[in-house]
Amino acid sequence: MKKLLYTVPFLLLLIGGYFLWPSSKPVVSNLNEARLMLSELRGGDFTHAGDREAVDMVITKIKQEASEVLNGNCLDVGCGFGGTADYLVKNGFKHVWGIDIDPAVINYAKSKYKQVQFSSVDAASVSLKFDRDFFSFVYLFNVLYAIEDKVTVLRQLARVSKPGALLMIFDYSVEETTEPLLDLTGKPMRPVSMKKIKQQLYESGWEVLEVRDLSETFVVWYEQLLQKLEDKKKEIKGHFLEKDIAKFSATYIHILHQLRHKILGGVLIYAKRI
Repeated sequence: MKKLLYTVPFLLLLIGGYFLWPSSKPVVSNLNEARLMLSELRGGDFTHAGDREAVDMVITKIKQEASEVLNGNCLDVGCGFGGTADYLVKNGFKHVWGIDIDPAVINYAKSKYKQVQFSSVDAASVSLKFDRDFFSFVYLFNVLYAIEDKVTVLRQLARVSKPGALLMIFDYSVEETTEPLLDLTGKPMRPVSMKKIKQQLYESGWEVLEVRDLSETFVVWYEQLLQKLEDKKKEIKGHFLEKDIAKFSATYIHILHQLRHKILGGVLIYAKRI
């Protein structure tokens, strides 16, 4: 695969061009087009790094070390289109709930995946939706980076989780503060700070059990993703606007650049409800 390294000014031009590029077809859905493109490239309703491979890491660990979780209540925070929640159900998880702040993706998920209970809920107020001590497993795939007040959300999740419940955070990470990055929606990314996350979890009612550095794996995953975009360019152009393809490409080229230069990383964190 060719290395996709661009200067920051060129990246800003690409991203800015997203908002100026003329439309060649009307957008008939209120779903985010870039997220739909990501879902199509990943071959399912996954919009997080690693798609099935990432979820399999979690499923394998749960089945090996905490198989009782399969029969408990599980919460998918930031469930998006619902592909991850459905994948867990197909792999033996009996009771899965999915929440997302975006009503459009929840309506999509509800229409497609009937075995999962989906709700449009802000994670910062999740305790208003669910009872205390309700969940035995909570997971977030590339969600926490989009949340500024991480402690409030983690504390809310602790309130609806029973003592001893497991938490899985799969996300972007940073060692030092970096320049803001933009995600697919154009919003600033706030990766997990490796200097702060253990304390943030403890303050919220969680004890860290394991931290796994996945930075090199993230590089491979995003190289593969951008190669898929190149390989399927003709097909993608038939389904999406040029401006959405431009934004998608610019976003992930920039993220890959940050990952390759170790400005940005990837991490998998397991914790337990205290």
